[in-house]
Amino acid sequence: MPAEPESVLRKASTEDHPALTAWQIILWWEKRRLLYNALLCVIGAASLGIFLFLMDKALPPAEDNIEPFLGVVAYAFMANVCYTLGWFIELASRNVDAFAARRRARWMFRAGLIFFCLLTTAPAWFALVFYLLHPNHSG
Repeated sequence: MPAEPESVLRKASTEDHPALTAWQIILWWEKRRLLYNALLCVIGAASLGIFLFLMDKALPPAEDNIEPFLGVVAYAFMANVCYTLGWFIELASRNVDAFAARRRARWMFRAGLIFFCLLTTAPAWFALVFYLLHPNHSG
């Protein structure tokens, strides 16, 4: 007798999203943290370079550019706090439905990565708008 479609789907779902231990969940997230930080670092460096270049062109020579070091450190710290919340949320929600928590974790990783990559470009966009709105360029 052939298996019922629902049981086949449940089995495939179970195989695709195995219930992981707490340490396996943390390891899954932490193995991806290097990629997360590397992408944010590359995008952040480009964004900061664009920011400094455009602000140098837009501000008169007597005015100093904003020193962004403290902001960069604070941003990197908060981006990693938010990243860590991913596995905290997965661990907390797996008690309700471990398989849904695993699917949600994969979605949170992708969505968080995309969101923070876009947010990391904000200094470049800010500088571009500032540059375009201040026609007395010094360069």
